Amino acid sequence: MADIFTFDGKPISKPGLYISSEADYHADRLCPTPSLSRSIGQKLLDESARHAWTAHPRLNTATKPEEAPQKRAEIGSAAHALLLSQPTKIEMIDAPTYQTNEAKRRRIEAHKTGVIPLLKEDYKLLMDMMNVAKRELSVHEESVVRALVTGEQIGEYYNEITACWQDVVGGHWCRARIDRLVIEPKRITVIDYKTTEMSAAPDSVQKAIYNNDYELQDGFYRRGIRQLFPEIDRHEIALDFLFVVQEQKPPHEITVARLDVPGRQIGEKKASAAIRLWDHHITTNEWPGYPSQTKTAEMPAWTETRWLAREIEDERLQNLPFDPMNPFEEVPYRPKPIALPC
Repeated sequence: MADIFTFDGKPISKPGLYISSEADYHADRLCPTPSLSRSIGQKLLDESARHAWTAHPRLNTATKPEEAPQKRAEIGSAAHALLLSQPTKIEMIDAPTYQTNEAKRRRIEAHKTGVIPLLKEDYKLLMDMMNVAKRELSVHEESVVRALVTGEQIGEYYNEITACWQDVVGGHWCRARIDRLVIEPKRITVIDYKTTEMSAAPDSVQKAIYNNDYELQDGFYRRGIRQLFPEIDRHEIALDFLFVVQEQKPPHEITVARLDVPGRQIGEKKASAAIRLWDHHITTNEWPGYPSQTKTAEMPAWTETRWLAREIEDERLQNLPFDPMNPFEEVPYRPKPIALPC
């Protein structure tokens, strides 16, 4: 089983699960060398090595402009704090908007002191979200999900726990912050709670998982937990990952989802690719941006299908005058000679 420690402000010396602040995690203060997180891995895969270097808190030490969290992010953070029983303080600001100077001042002060500010209407919305969560999750089929709101003791659990490991590829440090980690005698479960302004209907959640590359999160977190708990690969204990997705807008419905096997396999491939890219760029200390070649933008099939359907259905496109301009040909058409029979 993995060791569990409390981070004391000094760089760690061994892999394990660490109790630390969110600020220490995001600043990458735990690991002795710059470590790879899921978000940096995402930039390596979807953008470039230069984007990953720029976003990394220890590789790029230049002061980064601070952006005030948007309202939806504040609501999401507050929901995390309440559902996971975190000590984070939430302050209700008795104002309809942040347009007044007093409301703006209180919001800025709250962020400076680590407090989550919420307008009066948003605070009420948060309470409604938590009431729905208690009602819906308390009857869920998964015991580890029910325990989020019932307080039922299902094995050992840790909220907002940081997993740190030295990956088998290159021995580089990696880190992941887990909303809730449940350790039972025969199963370990990672629970990730997300709030959304979109629909949390089961089909919508399925689309959101793959549209937002959450399969990479699944694969990256599983990879770390497997290296901290070698019993998993010996098939002595199972590993599960559950996404709990809740709507920020009424009626605040919730869907719990897990990836299917093909989704997990793609997530593992993405996590592997991100870590191997990290190994290459950390080792060479080369962080290139986008390629300098001109990109040929290939047309997806749906573009043609959508336009052909519009030509048929759009009344404005019917009975238009003839266009005498012939389509341009990159290679002029030449009829092939007909082979005559001997």
